[in-house]
Amino acid sequence: MTENKQAKVIFFHGFERDDVFKIIKAIKAAVPNPGDIAFSTSTPTNLEWKIKDMVTEVMEDHAFFKEQEKKKKEK
Repeated sequence: MTENKQAKVIFFHGFERDDVFKIIKAIKAAVPNPGDIAFSTSTPTNLEWKIKDMVTEVMEDHAFFKEQEKKKKEK
């Protein structure tokens, strides 16, 4: 596991889908470098994880999707 003490993760639990997107939009408008923040919502699976494992998984997914977006822009 790669430990990243600079990781920025926001985890939502109990919110309606539309509310999650509204909150994410507001956060992205309010902070510098919003692309550095990884967002996640609870699932039956990840509710059983340790927080450090959840953060690691979310950051790995975030890095993957950022790379995919970068490749898409390069085309």
